[in-house]
Amino acid sequence: MALTALVLVLTSALLHAGWNALLKRSRQPELAVLGMIAVGAASAVALALALRSPLPPARSALWSVTAGVLEAGYLMTLARALARAPLGAVYTIARGGALLVVWPISIGMLGEAATLARGAGTLLVLSGLAATSWRPSPSGGRHEQRSGLAWAVVCALFIGGYHLTYKLALNEGGTPPAADAISLSTAAAINLAIAGPSKVRLALAELRARPLGIVTGGVLANLSFLLFLFAMTQGGAGVLLTLRNTSILFAQALAFLLGERPARLGILGAVLVFAGAVLLAR
Repeated sequence: MALTALVLVLTSALLHAGWNALLKRSRQPELAVLGMIAVGAASAVALALALRSPLPPARSALWSVTAGVLEAGYLMTLARALARAPLGAVYTIARGGALLVVWPISIGMLGEAATLARGAGTLLVLSGLAATSWRPSPSGGRHEQRSGLAWAVVCALFIGGYHLTYKLALNEGGTPPAADAISLSTAAAINLAIAGPSKVRLALAELRARPLGIVTGGVLANLSFLLFLFAMTQGGAGVLLTLRNTSILFAQALAFLLGERPARLGILGAVLVFAGAVLLAR
């Protein structure tokens, strides 16, 4: 893998962890995420205009819109999964399941090479995600938890889908800034429409109350997607999505800085993810 692509995807993972940490620390995440999506879309459009990114061909624009629809579905299903099941289980199923969606299609239809090193690296990353994310499930509410895990499976399909459609948008001649602006704008419009006027007003109130965190989170989210799209111009969707899941390591590091201490499984997971990333970066 080219060094530039590696740096871009790891920086994207760091920014992804950063905006997720800001969202988690917000007083009302369901309202804050609406503001962050809107800010992310606005900053994506502004950046595309500033860079004078050309309008994409029709097929690229269509794939970018499709990516935005899938991103909106990802955000909605993630929220439902997290409301019903533990974070560790949801994260592992959603992110790990997305790899199972992307790799076969990326190899079979998009020409990505399958090697022993990449297979081993992917398995190590999956194992590391499971170890790092695992938390004992609280007793009770088993039906609710099963429902949450089912939503996590659906979420994995959306994650895999929008990564593949991003790659198709770029393959059809779109530029990263244009694909980013179209997809985030589509996702923001869908989520705001589904939220409805009353919830949007509450989200605006939350934005006025905590502008720094929400605006920063939205900008970081935009830059995370944009850098990942630039990385995709130099690599396959499967390997890059796997490497982007190193965001959980950055999230663990941020949690440590905030006073949380990792469990032994978390440390083991970090080692496994690092080893897998080394294999995938070869």
